[in-house]
Amino acid sequence: MKLSPQWLREFVDLKVDNRRLAEDLTNAGVAVEGIAGDGDQTVFDAEITPNRPDAMNHYGVAREASAIYNVPLKPIQPKLPKAKPAADFPIEVQEPELCPRFTARVIRGLSIKPSPANIANRLALLGSRPISNAVDASNYTLLEIGKPTHAFDLDLLEGGRIIVRRAKTGETLKTLDGVERKLTSEDLVVADARKPVGLAGVMGGFDTMITDKTRNILIESAWWDPVTIRKMSKRHGIHTDASHIFERGADFESTILSCDRVAELIL
Repeated sequence: MKLSPQWLREFVDLKVDNRRLAEDLTNAGVAVEGIAGDGDQTVFDAEITPNRPDAMNHYGVAREASAIYNVPLKPIQPKLPKAKPAADFPIEVQEPELCPRFTARVIRGLSIKPSPANIANRLALLGSRPISNAVDASNYTLLEIGKPTHAFDLDLLEGGRIIVRRAKTGETLKTLDGVERKLTSEDLVVADARKPVGLAGVMGGFDTMITDKTRNILIESAWWDPVTIRKMSKRHGIHTDASHIFERGADFESTILSCDRVAELIL
């Protein structure tokens, strides 16, 4: 995992230099195996063990640094404009044991454009190609908080609702990588009123992705059963950043925080 020590310093007041920070993190179990660049462009190459999904993000590693140096950890507190009264957009979870929490937020009147330089540059530094403000906000939040999220083009969701359900044998889903995938009843999907629009916790659908024509979006932030995600990822031959986290047990409590953080970065 690539880490920016400069990003860590936004959450904890660290008096040590980057090399000492790398040594102390390694001794605490976050193994920094390499250091590239210098100054604000320094990048740590860290190895995070599979049993530490909480540390697979900058805030999680900052929490470790907070404990190492006994300094306060600054909270992430998204600030959002006052929302207008919500329009009815029901979320139906038919498999609550596999998805006990599903958070969604709708943003309307959005202009899809390049991200601000500070976000785009930070993503690029850590090996994530900047795409657009809506997509980058999700990727940035993943690196920051460690919670995968996904944004749908709201106007391409049919029937004005989201359903978390088992796929029906014979259904298909074209995923974001352009591959048409045959689904079975063993697959868990995010669907609209007519069709699957995402392979839950693994990859979103091509037909509802964000484009430069998108004006309204729905942000998804959910908790998915790790065993189910692992089996789907293996069955379809897909390994994504999202599935990597969900297979190891993402933070159940961070769905609202991550959803709000994505919205804050977009707005």
